[in-house]
Amino acid sequence: MQEAKITFYPKGHEPIILNCEVAKSFFAKMKGLMHRTSLAKDKGMFFPFWLPWYRSFWMKNVKISLDIIFISRNLRIINVHEATAEPAPFYKTYWSHGLCKYIVECNVEFCRQNNITSGTKISIEEY
Repeated sequence: MQEAKITFYPKGHEPIILNCEVAKSFFAKMKGLMHRTSLAKDKGMFFPFWLPWYRSFWMKNVKISLDIIFISRNLRIINVHEATAEPAPFYKTYWSHGLCKYIVECNVEFCRQNNITSGTKISIEEY
């Protein structure tokens, strides 16, 4: 699977790097991090989309709690949700608060611990 390096630039702090698997295909985006039981501290999953739109994710079959980071086409964070793993069939839906072109999922509290909030700038390097 292709990888991407996402660099976050929180105000007043050093840049933070997250190495992400890239979910490019429709099926990779649908599967996401389903059925995973762990995720390394510096790892995540990156979801690029062709067009900005209001996006939503849910936690169906996701066994670990995640930060879901919604990102605009100008590479600024729109909003972040701390999404907890939930038992079936009650899955909460997490929405972007604006037109979203990219989404990053990573371990829950990654954003809080690194001062990453709405408006934080990012850069993307795929390899």
